[in-house]
Amino acid sequence: MGEEPEELRSSPFAFYAFYQLHQHLKATPVSRLSFQDILRQLYPDYVMKPGKEKEKTSLFITWEKQGASGREDFQLRGCIGTFARPPLLKGIERYSLIAALQDDRFPPIRKGEFPRLKCSCNILHNFTTIYKRSKPDGDIFDWEIGVHGIELKFEDPGTGRILSATFLPEVMPEQGWDKQETFQALIEKAGYYRDIGQLIDSYDEYFVEVLRYEGDKSAIAYEEFSRQLEQVI
Repeated sequence: MGEEPEELRSSPFAFYAFYQLHQHLKATPVSRLSFQDILRQLYPDYVMKPGKEKEKTSLFITWEKQGASGREDFQLRGCIGTFARPPLLKGIERYSLIAALQDDRFPPIRKGEFPRLKCSCNILHNFTTIYKRSKPDGDIFDWEIGVHGIELKFEDPGTGRILSATFLPEVMPEQGWDKQETFQALIEKAGYYRDIGQLIDSYDEYFVEVLRYEGDKSAIAYEEFSRQLEQVI
């Protein structure tokens, strides 16, 4: 199994994602900060290749809320992203709000929750098909826990429908899953619950495609966000 992930650092992308919700929910509008303002004033040493902010890429935004048991006790509050590869900043602007306000598993985040929030931005890249049913010489286990996310597309044996699900790279270490358990969880996440072990054993018959990918994840909690915001407004 992979090791526990190290403490995530902030980045201009995590700050920019948190800033979108701040702007959306605050009572008194003020002039809006641009990403370039944030980059120049708060992250002058951040190394970013030219044009990255317009690069088309998949991403996920995650909101967590501090629990009652301690400072590092954060619970999921919303997580939504896209594999459709919008321009990076446009994707952050859109999905930071969708994840905060439109995740069906949770009520919309309210302004009063701000002091207990943490926001993560995960920019996905290096998508690689490691197995395809039409080319069965691939290896469904050709990925590393803690490094790769996994997307699975498979055929429902009963209906013939194609189902799919994905887990981001950090999920498997957090849950303590090995690779077999990850595929079991992916199949259940896609909504299939019958004879999962047999389906995996016969993956060459039912698995349509398995993709691995990597992510560049950064995070910022409200305390740091608020402190930095005061420096630029």
